[in-house]
Amino acid sequence: MNHSVESPSMIRRAIDRRGLANFGATALACALVAAAMLLHAWVRTRVTEQGYRLSRLSAEYRELTREHETLQIHAAELRSPQRIEELARIRLNMGPPSTDRVVVLVGGAMRASLIASVR
Repeated sequence: MNHSVESPSMIRRAIDRRGLANFGATALACALVAAAMLLHAWVRTRVTEQGYRLSRLSAEYRELTREHETLQIHAAELRSPQRIEELARIRLNMGPPSTDRVVVLVGGAMRASLIASVR
């Protein structure tokens, strides 16, 4: 038998191998495209989720900033001298001292006339 002439079965096997290789390459390409599409969808989903989270955090930041400003104003009102005086008068029944309870210091020392009147 002459080996230079190829038999139809050998040709068929070569075609089958080439078809199988083409099928494998096509299947691999489709798998890579599908994986790339899934990765893209996952990344887009994560970006969208982070965008919503950022939006919620920004709204919370604005709300907390407004609350902080309100609390600062309230604290300033509580520290005002007028309010402290009012609380002293109403709740603690405090008032200005009587004139006999006032001691005047002049140059760091009591006046001699006051010292004599205190004794």
